[in-house]
Amino acid sequence: MIERVLRLYPAAYRQAHGGEIAATFREMTEGEPWSSRLREGAGLAAHALRVRLGPGPAAPAARVLGLAHPFALAAAAAACGLHLLRWYASFAASPAPFGVQLRADLSGAWGALLVSALLVCTGAASALAGRWRVGLPCTVAGLLAFAAAAVVSGPAFGDPVVTPVATVLAAGVLLACPPDRRPGRGTAGPAGVAGAAIALVVVPRAVLDARLVPWVSTDYGCWPLLVLGTVGTVLTWRHGLRGGPALAATALACPPLLADALLTARGDTTALAGLAAVLPAIAVIVPLAGRLGRSRRTSR
Repeated sequence: MIERVLRLYPAAYRQAHGGEIAATFREMTEGEPWSSRLREGAGLAAHALRVRLGPGPAAPAARVLGLAHPFALAAAAAACGLHLLRWYASFAASPAPFGVQLRADLSGAWGALLVSALLVCTGAASALAGRWRVGLPCTVAGLLAFAAAAVVSGPAFGDPVVTPVATVLAAGVLLACPPDRRPGRGTAGPAGVAGAAIALVVVPRAVLDARLVPWVSTDYGCWPLLVLGTVGTVLTWRHGLRGGPALAATALACPPLLADALLTARGDTTALAGLAAVLPAIAVIVPLAGRLGRSRRTSR
């Protein structure tokens, strides 16, 4: 397997470091189960693609990817969490017997959508907790499987184009981020805030679907984007980040939630108008927050 992975590296890099990489890989995986070898191979493949296509750790793009990385995880988990919530709401409302309905839902491409969405949520939670070696491959695999299942299910899913493209883009953002730009284990900053963002997106929707509060519809697709934009704005202001990188990071993180919003808003004039207002507002407020944050820090 290692020989195939090495071919992903540029020729010059492979010639200079290929022997060392292969020896290290064999030493680390000797006597290990196939799952460990596969995980290490996937990590090497991601590194090879970053070397060939991605920025180095010192590049400005790497800083943007580092800012976007925890929020791309959060957006992917939140979008998949919303998908699971919608499924559960329809499952609970179904008059069919429990076993019959469950077997029907878990069969074919629809079942693959549910399993891959659960894999994304689990992987993102592990990655945000600092367990990157397990969480990141699970999240990326879940996103790619979700995209494939959405294409295969076609009209049954309702969006065989936009959502698959968005999930593949999210997987690309996660893979392109250099490892040393990811939040470390126990980091209470962006990773913790990203976890809170997942809860802010999913929990209100769950409360409404469970009829625990008087029914107020938020099912226009704007709420998740507002959460992401607000989180990006607050972090930009508190840390005095430059608006351009912060806005770019927000844009890189938002495709899964934007795809979910477009799917929800399809044919709904009110929802489309809300999206048309939310996105420009985020584009204006995030850079402004960065300027205000830098002014506040300078004046101290």
